[in-house]
Amino acid sequence: MPDAAKLTDMLLKMYRIRFFEERLREFYDYRGFYGEEAMQGDATITEGLLTSVMYDFESQGMIGGAVHLYIGEEAVAVGVCAALEEGDYVVSTHRGHGHAIAKGLSLDRMLAELMGRETGYSRGCGGSMHIFSLEDGLLGGNGIVGGGIPIALGPAFAAKYAGTGRVSVGFFGDGAANQGTFHEALNMAALWKLPVIYVCENNLWAASTPAEITMALPDVAERACAYGIPGIAVDGMDAMAVYEVAREAVTRARAGEGPTLIEAKTYRFEAHCGGGLPAHQDPEELAKRRKHDPITTFERKLVDEGVMTADDQEQMRAQVLAEMDAAVEFAKHSPFPSVDILEVTERPSVSETVPAVEAKPSREVIQPPAAGTREITYAQAVSEALREEMARDENVFIVGEDIGPVREREGLWEALRERRVWQAPISEAGFVGLGVGAATAGLRPVIEIMYCDFVTVCFDQIVNQAAKLHLMSGNRINVPLVIKTPAGCGTREGGHHSGSHEAWFMHTPGLKVVMPSDAYDAKGLLKSAIRDDGPVVFIQHRLLHRMEGEVPEGEYLVPLGKAAVKREGEDLTIVALSYAVPKALQAAEALADEISVEVIDPRTLAPLDLDTILGSVAKTGRLLVVHEAPARGGAGGEIVRRVTAAGFDLLKSAPRVLAGADTAMPYSPPLEDACIPQPADIARVAREMWSG
Repeated sequence: MPDAAKLTDMLLKMYRIRFFEERLREFYDYRGFYGEEAMQGDATITEGLLTSVMYDFESQGMIGGAVHLYIGEEAVAVGVCAALEEGDYVVSTHRGHGHAIAKGLSLDRMLAELMGRETGYSRGCGGSMHIFSLEDGLLGGNGIVGGGIPIALGPAFAAKYAGTGRVSVGFFGDGAANQGTFHEALNMAALWKLPVIYVCENNLWAASTPAEITMALPDVAERACAYGIPGIAVDGMDAMAVYEVAREAVTRARAGEGPTLIEAKTYRFEAHCGGGLPAHQDPEELAKRRKHDPITTFERKLVDEGVMTADDQEQMRAQVLAEMDAAVEFAKHSPFPSVDILEVTERPSVSETVPAVEAKPSREVIQPPAAGTREITYAQAVSEALREEMARDENVFIVGEDIGPVREREGLWEALRERRVWQAPISEAGFVGLGVGAATAGLRPVIEIMYCDFVTVCFDQIVNQAAKLHLMSGNRINVPLVIKTPAGCGTREGGHHSGSHEAWFMHTPGLKVVMPSDAYDAKGLLKSAIRDDGPVVFIQHRLLHRMEGEVPEGEYLVPLGKAAVKREGEDLTIVALSYAVPKALQAAEALADEISVEVIDPRTLAPLDLDTILGSVAKTGRLLVVHEAPARGGAGGEIVRRVTAAGFDLLKSAPRVLAGADTAMPYSPPLEDACIPQPADIARVAREMWSG
């Protein structure tokens, strides 16, 4: 039995959650920040009128967007968080206000966030579903159902990795229990005995769909047996019952005994989303459930146990209502964030500076360290970068598939598998999510995905989680994560193992995209990527792995966002990506007696070094972009767009893109070769551009 101080604190937090949510329901307007006039669709509305109503929070519309109220479920958040200690982590959901308040976040900054203000926990960038507070151990809510489940693995992994004794809690709803991330995460947590507690808040409704028509088994807790871990169902309307179960799970996790799945049978009294909208449940069912309100149940218990009197509780309610009034005034009078906050996310950042060197040849050649060079393969250069970075920084580790004793691709398994290199199950969403969570908790994961095509099964974790978390937290949380994957065709492996998907990631704000074309750049760029404070997608063409090149023995970095001039020329600029670079160099050499071709390797597609490309085009007046991915929606079109926007007058003729065929990659060697640009194709198009 907790002491009186803990019990009264639990009730205090339940009041805070309930009164906070009730105030949100009062302030909520589905029309959001735009006001009634703007939502009427009047084509005659003026910009001045729109501006005047957009931020009118003195009447309606103080809070808009997607707001998911937690009324009725307070016992779950409070019961679980009461079992935690300072330094433990919580990964929340779209219905996360209760988790945040139970974890100790203040009402004023919470409300400011929902009003889109600078003083909010995410500086107005996150809103209702994305409230972060690293100092309080809250790693944010999540607008993707099931998206936070694998992320909760990360802080638990970090705790085990560093031996801190901390635990991680991942909340999710019954609807998320049907996502694949649920199963991937539970398997990994059990396999590695991670100190994570998963809490399913089974409120019997997935959005507006009742649980009985979506789940084959009525109890989510029963699924735990598939992974050999405890699965416990508890009355989620009873704060004390939840606390006791959570306390046992936390004790077990801290002792190194691994995860626990808790299913809290609860009920939300409001509709899935919004405030003051009609609830979707049967009114009779809702009335029956309200008779078991978790707050009144807990109030009676504390009175019966002699912990508090009814007058004490009335005074506490008055105190919280006063807190809410103060929070409203604080939020209403807080400033909106400056648009400058958006510019921060565009700046490349390297956590530590060492002398950087440029790949040769270059207009401004910076000599590499004088420690000597040797001929090594691209794959060996990548392995050296990983070894050096792990030796330099204890926080760097590798996790992924197919990195174990079978292929031994990086030569790291035997030497470092006890702690630094983790052979993961084939659960891309699971281990990428683990990497995201571990990065927010202070580690620097390098995630290995066997083929670039396989990013499709973990796309959410890359483009919705890793890429967006920094901005959604108000630029307060970094995600120093590298997604390393081989790509490209030429190995006769068909449509599911031959993709070049860099354009997908170029389209995602928040990601850096790196594609080295030789051993020298592979080592220097990978080291820079690992030291970067944001997520980097590092794409290696598999046909480059065995190609040799000169690589210095000493320490060096190749900066992200800086292109390399691989060959000087005067007549035509070829911008080539990845394996197209050696092909372009071969074509340029064949054309040497006819056309002086300059070959530029961007090396980093996001951020793109436009200045170097423009400088070359200013000299040659002609631009050809070459890559293996299909032209439609590809990197070549983006490069041409930016060059024409910034330097149209520099061009003597229309720029062109020579790219892969607009088809899935076939298996037969002649067909595959016909689908991608070859040196002869590059030379042919170069001649056409020169003669035209």
